Amino acid sequence: MDDALRTELLRRVAIDQAARKALDPDGMREADADNLPWLKAVVADRGWPGASLVGTDGAHAAWLLAQHADNDPAFQRRCLDLLAAAVEAGEATRRELAYLTDRVLLAEGRQQVYGTQLTRRDGRFVPLDLSDPDGLDARRAAAGLEPFAEYARLFTHPPREGAARLRCPGCDGWAPFERPAPGEPVTVTCPECGTETTIRLKS
Repeated sequence: MDDALRTELLRRVAIDQAARKALDPDGMREADADNLPWLKAVVADRGWPGASLVGTDGAHAAWLLAQHADNDPAFQRRCLDLLAAAVEAGEATRRELAYLTDRVLLAEGRQQVYGTQLTRRDGRFVPLDLSDPDGLDARRAAAGLEPFAEYARLFTHPPREGAARLRCPGCDGWAPFERPAPGEPVTVTCPECGTETTIRLKS
């Protein structure tokens, strides 16, 4: 166990999540800009920070930083490949792999697999650009995810008046977000567990 690396991962994620919880765009950009080169250096030097190296919480923190590495799609794809190997070795979770898989595929202009990224259509939340809809729940079950209908219901609870928030599928907490313009995508990050979901609100 590398306690120093685990501590630094958790420190960086705490800053990342504080900015997102405060809905501070400048803070989010600053955190992402600082974390990306740091994580790239860690991965180049140590490989993927798995659970045996940095603990379960440290490995989850590494996944979250990779989720936010959108400014370097090639590196994010590398993280996905390393995470897949880590899952096979018991060093990371299939749930985390599912979320990063969908994120990377959509960023590459391809269809997602697990339906973790949502859009709102005709008053309902549905998967955004999904491959093989008929096999969705089987793939989700294999990744340790709940059936899609149950997942989508997490986002239908009425928020308190004047607030925009979604029910987090990772920890069942509430994730606040700033409403985008109708039709624009928004990625909502849970301040408690770091789970991200992309939705698109329509008027």
